Amino acid sequence: MKTFIRVACRERSVHTLGPGNRYCLWVQGCPRRCPGCVSPTDQPLDGGYQMSIQALAAEIALSKPDGITISGGEPFLQAAALAEMLVYMKEAFSFDPGVIVYTGYCFEELKEVPGADALLAQTDLLIDGPYIQELDDGRSLRGSSNQRIIPLTDRYANPEILALYGAEGRSAEYFWHGNSVNCVGVVNHLQNPDAPLAHFPVQPVAPS
Repeated sequence: MKTFIRVACRERSVHTLGPGNRYCLWVQGCPRRCPGCVSPTDQPLDGGYQMSIQALAAEIALSKPDGITISGGEPFLQAAALAEMLVYMKEAFSFDPGVIVYTGYCFEELKEVPGADALLAQTDLLIDGPYIQELDDGRSLRGSSNQRIIPLTDRYANPEILALYGAEGRSAEYFWHGNSVNCVGVVNHLQNPDAPLAHFPVQPVAPS
């Protein structure tokens, strides 16, 4: 029987959500409703679309990224399926990239989350904690200062890599998909309230 992951969005070549060239996966569904959330369209639990773990693992492996970044939505709502996908990718494709996961849970809370242990076992670097708008300090690769950068393996424990998180400034990339655009990165909405959300439609321009 196939296992499916409910996906909000995916991009194959991202450079603004971790070191190197990364495959980024945003899973669908998050109950937190954090004020100022950059991805409100990723919140509904029945939104997005489903992909089998086999199809997703194949796409990631064939993309040959330096690493994978998983965000959302809340990845730990689909922890068991994500862990199964990552294990399948290693076994079926002999592909073992570094894995970074963003979660709204605090690390200590995850022991109560079903399937969390399995996903943590496949994760190299965890960024934990909810987005708190009042603590958004405009620093890189995290939304607010309460969020912690937690190495779970030695893969990203290098001080030079860890120093990328919470550094001065933020950056974003834009990926066009027909009539919509994905804004990828941690966008500074406090300094620029007009900055786009993570996914936004493009208004067609009428011919002159």
